Amino acid sequence: MRKIALIVPKGSKYGKNEYLKSFLERNNVVSSFYGAWETPNLSLLTIAGIIPDSYEISFIDEDHGMEIPFNEYFDIVALTGMTQQIYRAYEICEEFKKKGSYVVIGGIHATIMAEEALKYADTVFIGEGESTWKKFLKDFEEGTPCKKYICREYIDLSKSPVPRYEILDKNLYSSYSIQTTRGCPRTCNYCTLPIMYGSTYRHKSVKQIVEEIKAVQRFDPDPFIFFADDNMFIQKEHSKELVKEIEKLGIVWGTQTDISVAEDQELLELLYKSGCHWLFIGFENVSKDGLNFLDDKKWKATQLNNYERSIEKIHQSGIHIWGSFMFGGDSDTSSVFSDTLDFTLRNGIYSGSFTILTPLPGTQLFNQMSEAKRIIDYDWSRYTFWDVVFKPVNISSDELAKGVAWVYNQFYSKDNVSDRTAKLKNRLRQAKVKAEK
Repeated sequence: MRKIALIVPKGSKYGKNEYLKSFLERNNVVSSFYGAWETPNLSLLTIAGIIPDSYEISFIDEDHGMEIPFNEYFDIVALTGMTQQIYRAYEICEEFKKKGSYVVIGGIHATIMAEEALKYADTVFIGEGESTWKKFLKDFEEGTPCKKYICREYIDLSKSPVPRYEILDKNLYSSYSIQTTRGCPRTCNYCTLPIMYGSTYRHKSVKQIVEEIKAVQRFDPDPFIFFADDNMFIQKEHSKELVKEIEKLGIVWGTQTDISVAEDQELLELLYKSGCHWLFIGFENVSKDGLNFLDDKKWKATQLNNYERSIEKIHQSGIHIWGSFMFGGDSDTSSVFSDTLDFTLRNGIYSGSFTILTPLPGTQLFNQMSEAKRIIDYDWSRYTFWDVVFKPVNISSDELAKGVAWVYNQFYSKDNVSDRTAKLKNRLRQAKVKAEK
């Protein structure tokens, strides 16, 4: 029986920002908040669903503490990784190639930087892997694997397999991810996802998604499920049909969406009844100029005046918000940190993700900054969203690194956490009374 190792390389979780590291050493509340969506790598679990039973599969998650068995022989070693993980992925490639394993790599960074990845791996997968993996395994068994496998069309998600959750170490995870859609019509200049999945919105059938939830429940009867979609509720009627079925399964869950979810009160009520506890929403900036910089089509800028009203609607439905904010755009000044903090506290945001604008390879932002010679560091391990790798316009690099740490320190202070927790409990009481009427 041939052996395949599916490996998740260790990443630089919170970057190399010394100001932020100092805060994290003093305050572990961020890790506890972020732990809610530290799920196993869904890409490799999905690929595992394609691999036939004639292969013995090992899922090795170095990013969650597993040791990589470099002394063990595998016929195929398959890796994926984000940009900040890629150097470690390359190290792993080189070690297993020395042992005679055939090493392959895929994912967003490898898709964009395929020639770079080919210096370390025997084969690179470009784009979505469900269709190309079948071809690769056939070629591998015949002794004729290609250097590149390119998915030239976005796949039909009805053909995507159920991920193999049963190959996981149950002790490592309390949360699991499921992807119901791919593609996003928004045009944020810093985002790599349209490069990988396109702007055309695709979704799995409700039946497929229910099957995947049940697969998680067979592995862990009481899971928290994070739907790892880029923007889950673009097609509202399909979303409502799905959420009604989710309610029958008795799970607790969260997902990513944009602020437009607040426009549909029926959907919000269905989300609450179905066990949706929180929504991860990318607000990104609290000024119009800041949002205009991030998106040529300016969709988020048009939503800015509705941000606070929309937040209130979501909260009144009993759903918490995990807000995402990004610092360092060309219109941002030193006031962006206090302005953002005031916004989050005033609106009772449950949890916050505060990051530094990062020009990931392949994005419009990367191309623009590279041409303008504004990128000051091409060390991929620092492309973490907490490190400064470009030259800001209105503030210094040091002010930017220090500012994001200051916001974390303030937002997750004992007093502010207590205040938000009290507001959260009050909202839940009100939502429960409303739902019982």
